[in-house]
Amino acid sequence: MRKDRARVLQRLPRHTEGSGAFKLEKVGVAEFDLNDPYHLALTLTWPQFFVGLLLLYLAINLVFALLYFAVPGSVTNLPAGSLLDAFFFSIETLATVGYGNMAPVTPYSHVVSAVEIFVGMLLTATMTGLVFVRFSKPRAKIIFAAKAVVTRSGKRTRLMIRIGNGRMYALNDAVVRLTTVVSETEPSGHRFRHLVDLKLLRDEMSYFPLTWTVIHEVTDDSPLALLKSASAHTLLDAGLRVMLSVTARDPSLGAQVYAAHSYSAQDIALDVRYVDAVTALGEDHAVADMRKIGDTEPEHTALGEHDTATGVALVAPGAKL
Repeated sequence: MRKDRARVLQRLPRHTEGSGAFKLEKVGVAEFDLNDPYHLALTLTWPQFFVGLLLLYLAINLVFALLYFAVPGSVTNLPAGSLLDAFFFSIETLATVGYGNMAPVTPYSHVVSAVEIFVGMLLTATMTGLVFVRFSKPRAKIIFAAKAVVTRSGKRTRLMIRIGNGRMYALNDAVVRLTTVVSETEPSGHRFRHLVDLKLLRDEMSYFPLTWTVIHEVTDDSPLALLKSASAHTLLDAGLRVMLSVTARDPSLGAQVYAAHSYSAQDIALDVRYVDAVTALGEDHAVADMRKIGDTEPEHTALGEHDTATGVALVAPGAKL
């Protein structure tokens, strides 16, 4: 029975979606679903999209070229037995160019060319719309630190993840959610896993111009309580993973933008803090070095001036943020 089930799973298509170091594998669904061509066209990468468009264009022209080639004499000045000339005539007809050297002369070729012109107009309109949608999709330009950090100074343990606004202007109404996977065992002995949202010191920011350090205070009743005394080896054994999602409004695009990143156990650094990434040059002038978003230093290094309640750097003349 188990062998039969294994064979079925192997025959089913698999889809893998990555976010950070996290991969979700789905059995029984197809990565490229031809029954949903619109979604397929929007989710392809740009190279895949243009290659697919080129193959579709060549296939359509080849089909009509074969129709012209199948009936010699239906197109004036088309050399008999020349599929290549028929192919180029098809390209000219599909694009409604018509250079005048070759032209349909029989009812058959007129019907074929009329159908091809109609298909060409549909193809042009469809591809124009798809390219526009692909270009106009709102995208978040959120920069995530490569490592989440855990500080354990004094009696307080905190999990921190720093993010940065990659746009040259501020985002509005930013909201973050930090989620972890928790395994539990029922009295019957059955184990199951579920997602738990972690409580944050601050989970929203109406004005997000530069950087934001998302902070989870690790307490005894926190799903991540093991961080209080864990080592790197302990984290790997526990299979710890956290997922951070960000939603914000981009005022330039006038739309909501989304971004997400996942951190596995090897992406969590213990007993370190993020280095200062923002410098205040004046009372109303601050510079953020986005190259330092993920840079860390030992926790015992002297701390800069930060708002410890929110994880947002304080702006003060001459102070590093």
